[in-house]
Amino acid sequence: KAGVNGERSMNGAVKTVTEETGTTGLFQYFIKVVPTKYKGDIIDDMGVSTLSDGQEKQLETNRYFYTERFRPLIGDIDEEALLAGDVEKGTAGAHVSKAGGTQHQQAEHHAATNAVLPGVFFVYEIYPFMVEVSRNRVPFMHLWIRIMATVGGVFTMMSWIDGALHARDKRGGRR
Repeated sequence: KAGVNGERSMNGAVKTVTEETGTTGLFQYFIKVVPTKYKGDIIDDMGVSTLSDGQEKQLETNRYFYTERFRPLIGDIDEEALLAGDVEKGTAGAHVSKAGGTQHQQAEHHAATNAVLPGVFFVYEIYPFMVEVSRNRVPFMHLWIRIMATVGGVFTMMSWIDGALHARDKRGGRR
């Protein structure tokens, strides 16, 4: 379901566990919540109705971002393969052989058994600051002043470079 500005919510999120990914495990959702205040005409573009009693339109809400992680209940894990992104070697059901591979891979700390508590866990991080979103229109005169300042800066830099090159040529001709 689409939310404000077409953002997707977690409604209807489905996760299916198969034999390849492990029969059960730990689902973790790391949710970051950012308080957000929308002010002014930007609210009309979002398609949200708000009550405005003669004051500036305001909408206080929360934005959230989430990442998810699944860890199988029990399985052999090769840390190097997991860090390298090798899906077949680094996930549940992979068999790490101490007979093959490099001597570094054969070390005891690289072949570990992963045992976790099965379940669904939500870890919330609520930010202590509020983001304010508004649309500000800059007058045309500000644009004109910025363009003129840029042009003036370019002329100044070119005159400095020209002066330095002219001084160098003058010194080089006297020798």
